[in-house]
Amino acid sequence: MEQVDKFLTRMYRTDPDFVFTVSRDFVKQCQTPVLIMPDDIPAHPYAVAMEAAMLAPKAEVTMFPWKQPKERIPLALRQVHSFLRAHRPATA
Repeated sequence: MEQVDKFLTRMYRTDPDFVFTVSRDFVKQCQTPVLIMPDDIPAHPYAVAMEAAMLAPKAEVTMFPWKQPKERIPLALRQVHSFLRAHRPATA
């Protein structure tokens, strides 16, 4: 339970206004392409997704909401596939 408490504290309480794994400065410097699929639930607030998209120099964003109505999911999946194809590492 102590490990769970430490994890939850770090994830949701240490920096509750941004993502738990990296800082804003890291996101600003990140040169890795990132596909952001915004949501708007307590664990994944829309405002944080949009801030990350604005900070990350190589960010792309899907439509929002992409899960509803259900007819939007195939379009979101096409965008995911397109993003992955565009950023596929070169093979030797």
